[in-house]
Amino acid sequence: MEPDKIIEAFTQVVREQDYVFSDDAIADLPTLQKNLAAIENLTSEAIAEVIRQWYKNHKSVIDAMLVEEREISKVAKTKPQSQENTLENRYRVLQEEVQKLQERKKGDEQK
Repeated sequence: MEPDKIIEAFTQVVREQDYVFSDDAIADLPTLQKNLAAIENLTSEAIAEVIRQWYKNHKSVIDAMLVEEREISKVAKTKPQSQENTLENRYRVLQEEVQKLQERKKGDEQK
């Protein structure tokens, strides 16, 4: 999978499919956040590699990523790339969505 597609697919999975994140995956999100924050040279490849290293330990997330990537590929053929799809914007959105996922899951636990 191309780095940009990994970032986009993971962001979509986090945003729209929080049910695929097991308790272990949720507990492991701080590791992902720490590793993303530690990236010195912000490139699509570096971000995608951090994501890849994280989700390879979470099978349900991998499965959702593969499905999402196929959907992105279908849409990409028919829809032009958004001007707002800069690396910095995608990185910021990814961080925000991971944070929101943690907050949603914490709220679910407290109910």
